Amino acid sequence: MSAAVGGLEISPATVQAATSGDAEALRSVIASLQAPLYNLSLRMLASREDAEEATQEALLRVITHLASFRGEARFSTWAWSVATRVVLEYRRRRARLPLPIEAFEADLARDRDDEAIERAEDRVLLQQVKLGCSRAMLQCLDDEQRVAYVLGEILEVPGPEAAEALGLSHAAWRKRLSRARASVELNLQRTCGVVNPAAGCRCHKRVRPARRLGRLDPADAEGTLALGALREQLAGIEALSRARAFYRADPMAEPGAALVERVRQTLGLTSA
Repeated sequence: MSAAVGGLEISPATVQAATSGDAEALRSVIASLQAPLYNLSLRMLASREDAEEATQEALLRVITHLASFRGEARFSTWAWSVATRVVLEYRRRRARLPLPIEAFEADLARDRDDEAIERAEDRVLLQQVKLGCSRAMLQCLDDEQRVAYVLGEILEVPGPEAAEALGLSHAAWRKRLSRARASVELNLQRTCGVVNPAAGCRCHKRVRPARRLGRLDPADAEGTLALGALREQLAGIEALSRARAFYRADPMAEPGAALVERVRQTLGLTSA
């Protein structure tokens, strides 16, 4: 059976060859892991810069500790376990604390242009605002809930695998994910006009302040569902499913080429 990570496949033969130091196999493992681990880091940390640093650290730790992988679990499970530890360590080193939802709401209200109107020509900017806001809102969860939500709901890691990667029983995993879902659903209902039309915030009201504050990244718009289409999609499903659809509408991001090159250089791997 192949070892799947984030929908990508790493064969046992490739893992074994990489463990033996085969350069081509090592490059293959890095290529398979880089996007899944980057998307974990991006949603755990929100900042692209922080996510790249944490991803680099996670990739290096996986590769340099391949000899400790005994094959008792799936390789993907082991890789998720290593990566989540790295990301959580990264947050703790920087003393990152959860952002109270009340503070998040206050920030939205303070940096909002209530005179703005939604314009078709701002489609890309609206999508960037939605992406940035949705990632920032995840920072309102504590570390345990955030990693459970990112793995289980956004990256769709199977429950048994996610539970094992986090060192939890299936019952404990289900309870943690259930709490995380409830928190995300409540926070979106309170703040997000995309999910709840009765909420006060709208993406078009955030475009001008977000541009002024330097919070928009053009790369974020690639592959993003248009805001109008997302609103229509969410309106057609039950309320309890909207949070999941809201987050899964965000595309999987690709790490920068420079990140991968730094990892290769650190490991002494030249391009194939």
